[in-house]
Order: sequence, then C-alpha cells, then structure tokens
Amino acid sequence: MRKLFFTFDVEDFTNERAFTSLYAIIKSLNKYGFRGIFFITGHIAEKLADYPKIVDSLEDHEIGYHSSSHSVHPTIFEFTDVRSYKKAYEISLARETSYINPLTGQIEGKGGILTLQKLFPSKKIQAYRAPGHCWSPPHTEALRDLGIKFDFSTNLSLKPVHYKGLTFYPYDIIAQWNNEVYNHYLFWLTFTRSDHIVIGLHPSLFFTYDGWDVIYHKGNPTQVIPPKPRKIGETKMLLRSFDLFLKQIKCLEKLKLLEVTSKLVKSKEVMNFPIEVVEKSYAHSIRWARNVFEYTPRYLKSHFYTFFGYRPYT
Repeated sequence: MRKLFFTFDVEDFTNERAFTSLYAIIKSLNKYGFRGIFFITGHIAEKLADYPKIVDSLEDHEIGYHSSSHSVHPTIFEFTDVRSYKKAYEISLARETSYINPLTGQIEGKGGILTLQKLFPSKKIQAYRAPGHCWSPPHTEALRDLGIKFDFSTNLSLKPVHYKGLTFYPYDIIAQWNNEVYNHYLFWLTFTRSDHIVIGLHPSLFFTYDGWDVIYHKGNPTQVIPPKPRKIGETKMLLRSFDLFLKQIKCLEKLKLLEVTSKLVKSKEVMNFPIEVVEKSYAHSIRWARNVFEYTPRYLKSHFYTFFGYRPYT
C-alpha cells in the first residue's frame, strides 16, 4: 500500500500568526487521526517554549529538525562552502548546536538541535529537511552524528534509499497550499504508482502572502520585520479547503488506496549513486542558493563528489 507523509516546515519566527496557523494545522490533522512530521528550526524551538499548548499538541506527531537558523547569513550553503570537507563538517557541528543571532548570524551560546531536543525530551529527533532543500553533504554528515537518521532534502530517489548511515526519503510535493491545486493533487494521489508520497507544506503561508525570510534575501536585515498578513477570510478559506483535502485523503485511506503515516523506517536498499545522479542532485540542491540569494558556490560540488565516492571536483 502506498504511504503518504504529511510534512510541515515550521520556520517563521517573525510573527505570532505563524503559531496560530501551526495550531490550526495540528488540530485538522488530529481531527482525522493523521500524524504529521513537523520540521522545526532552532529559532522556532526557542519560541515554542512560550506556547505549551502547541508543544503538547505536537506530542502525538513526529518532530524533525529544519536547521538552527534557516535563512540567516551565513546559511548552510555559505558556511559549508569552504575548500576543506572536514572544516565544513566541523563548522556544521558547531552551528547546529548553537543559538544563532537572527540579525548578525553569529553564534551566541547553545541552541539549535539541542533546544529542540530539550523541548521534546520524550522524542528522538531523527528526521531532517534542509531549508530550501539546499542540502550540503558535510552538513548532512554532521547532523547524522548528532542523531539524524532520515533526510527529506534530496531528489536522489523516488523511494527511500540508504547511504552512509542515512535513509533518504523522496522529494516532497506542493510546498504552498492554495485552493486551485489541491484537486489536481488529489487526482494524482489516487492514481500514482509511487510507493512513498511526501507532501510538504508551510503552515505560516496559510496566514501570510509571502515567505517570512524575504528580509534575508539581500543579506541580514537590521531588524526583523514580519511579512504581510492575509485577510482573515482568505485564511479561513484556505484552512477549510485543507480540512476538506484531509477528509478526502481519509476516504482514500478507508478504501485502502493509501496509508497516511509518520513512521520512519530505515531503508533496506543500500544505494551507490551514478555520477549523473550526483550531478543532478547537486544542481537541484543549489537552486535555492542561486535563484533566491544569487549565490554561486565554489566548493559544494566538490563536497558532493567526495560524499558519493568520486574524485573531488575542481
């Protein structure tokens, strides 16, 4: 039976509406007995401590990690873009266990995945998704050594595959909810032959028009400014349509056409990736860096070659 994963990137720490939206999404999932995977950044984990009701509501769901600071510079694709693979790994270990100042990008004490682990002491934080799916091999290896076992950042395969101590799940679909696309995806979900389907959404975009991190596109801002909010009626309409979508997914589940799950399982299929797949994965991973931040990496391609067992690119 096909498995369907509902995943959510919880990353907008700039406005209170993001938490209202998150809670509404959780309640909708609970209504239909679905469990999701919530990828939470270090910055959000620090703020969630002030929302015990939301923290309690997340206990029935899988908690994943979404990096310490998401779009604050230096980003993952910047601080791992150094010549030495080992140095990139060491920098990653330091930054992912630290609080990152949202204006300067500097390390200021412990935080990151440590804060998330402290917030959910009964859970193992084992899943990760890179911001913008812009993953970096030495960074991923550092996270593996911090307890991450499942990665949702890559397009390496259409099914879960295992490599270097990590199970890589397929790339997610949708990304932003709107009333025009969900019937299309419902049709696709009904007839696709894919064994594992990952839906990825951003709860904050139910309440705002733009991504919260536009203030970081040209560098770190001098102040944190929240994005433009949607009209209340529009938000309610989006939440209702999402609820209807879940109701229809529940019908498909009852018909045994698919199973909604958050259970993560180590893949038994160990892969060796051909160089064409490696190059495609690299090109896909840096789209966010190039298209949004206008950043062209110097050494990341070499790190991809190293990670997958090929002679480093120069």
